[in-house]
Amino acid sequence: MSTSASPTASLRAAWRFVHGVSKGLSLGVFFPPASRLPDGLAPGGSDQEWVFSPRRRQISGGLVRSRHRLAIPHLTEPVRVLQLTDVHLTGPVPWLDPLCAAIAASAADLVLLTGDIVTRGWQPDTVDRFLDALPPAPLGRFAVMGNWEHWSGASPQRWAKLLSRHGITLLTDQVVHAGPIQLGGTDDLLAGSPDLGRLRTCLRQREPTLVMSHSPAAFPALAGPDIHLVLSGHSHGGQVRIPGLGAVWVPRGSGAFVSGWYQQDKTWLFVSRGLGYSIAPVRFACPAELAEITLTRP
Repeated sequence: MSTSASPTASLRAAWRFVHGVSKGLSLGVFFPPASRLPDGLAPGGSDQEWVFSPRRRQISGGLVRSRHRLAIPHLTEPVRVLQLTDVHLTGPVPWLDPLCAAIAASAADLVLLTGDIVTRGWQPDTVDRFLDALPPAPLGRFAVMGNWEHWSGASPQRWAKLLSRHGITLLTDQVVHAGPIQLGGTDDLLAGSPDLGRLRTCLRQREPTLVMSHSPAAFPALAGPDIHLVLSGHSHGGQVRIPGLGAVWVPRGSGAFVSGWYQQDKTWLFVSRGLGYSIAPVRFACPAELAEITLTRP
């Protein structure tokens, strides 16, 4: 007996896809002016190298390893941070194995997952494969909620339990110490209920402080003398960028922060382009990014 879909079922599936894309696009901004500017560089310097070029096709649009340096007040020793964000895992996909191999080859003192590791329809086995690839991190591995964790059934309780099996701690408006770093993590601004005031009351003064917050639109509310660096994702860097015009589209919750480095009130923000896709499985002039940030003494 044939297992192919009937014409009616195929039309319904096509309609659901078009409707979903239309709805998703309506929740964002087309050609945001901020994306026409070149990405800001870290004050201590930024560079990148290809892990997979677009020609090799392991990952659409290619994959780069970006490296950044930032001096942090009060820091007593260098700390290597690996930031991973916006993987948007569902089930098994061809690009997962090469991505996991590149992640496993990374070296870090601190591994941070800044949200949207999964998306609708995610399968625990696929997520386990990805998390198993994370490199050892002597200062710990930590995560925050993204909008798609909230929207795809990965509630904070369920997500924290899954992460803990891999030695990863979920931070939701909480502050911990990771070696010499004071580390905070917020709930997602777009889909969660972040309590930034509560997080701030937990911070100690005159300590090197880093905060993870999935949606970069939270940055203006976080900037201040008690927070030195905010790490975000969410925007995918626009995912598709047209020379001279910038990103075709960025999701709501990005604010004016598309990718790269920004500063406000002596607080730095880094927005990673992330590793996966949204709306459509394509990137153009906006490669996926493994971000390595070395924090140094002033």
